[in-house]
Amino acid sequence: MSAAIADPLKAIQDAWYKTLIDFRAWYMPETQQTAEWKQRVLGHAIKSCPGRMMDDAEAMLAEYRKAQNAAVAGGATAFMPVMLTATAIVDQPPNVSQLPNVPYFVDVIISGKPAKMRLIPKTVRAQIAFFATNPHDARSICDQVCAYVTDDIKRRIAVQFDFGDGIKRPSPFTVLENELFPTPVPSEAINLSIFTVDAQLVGYVPQVLGLGGQFDNTVGNGYNPDGSPIDKPPVNDSVVVQADAFDVGHTRVLADPETGIVTVEQLDD
Repeated sequence: MSAAIADPLKAIQDAWYKTLIDFRAWYMPETQQTAEWKQRVLGHAIKSCPGRMMDDAEAMLAEYRKAQNAAVAGGATAFMPVMLTATAIVDQPPNVSQLPNVPYFVDVIISGKPAKMRLIPKTVRAQIAFFATNPHDARSICDQVCAYVTDDIKRRIAVQFDFGDGIKRPSPFTVLENELFPTPVPSEAINLSIFTVDAQLVGYVPQVLGLGGQFDNTVGNGYNPDGSPIDKPPVNDSVVVQADAFDVGHTRVLADPETGIVTVEQLDD
């Protein structure tokens, strides 16, 4: 059986979900119901939904209720209030003024190993929908979500991407909008209030060669006009074999052009 592909969207979704977990810790309850939501078991407080359900809050809630009720005794109901979220790749990539493209491989050192990396800019739409029995609870959560992402640190999300050879490194995504606002969603249910908040996350998906990744041997440099394949450059084709750094003491960085092994020495002047 072949290994599962390290889907970059799944990595972004996981990072976004962890951001919402961090928000719940940051959140200051303003009502009895939201205080209960903050203390509830995480799996019953924040849930992810398929991206196809974005902009369909009623379908998101129906999916959540079906999943929750399947695991409890007959007649039980899903927990309320609850935060549901969905994410999906936006077809249009970020503007080059936001994220310049780096479509060519550049030489890098990752965990002391030489490799090549290129960057693919991505825009991901993330939507949260908060369901409560009254508008005050729902607006309280969504208002504080909007305040949360105005923090320059909170609006930057570290996404862990798989580089190959068991190596994972974070690549930052940023909540693009400086100002978000909650949007009420009409519902036929008399005792249900729904508010949504939409955000766009922009960042780079790194693609790495040379670390034994799943597609290391299938990615090349394309073809010449005559149809012949362009030779794939070796990862270690232009290694710097020695470099000295004097910013903090005297550090010497050595690289073996045959093996690509990098060592660092501290020298006394």
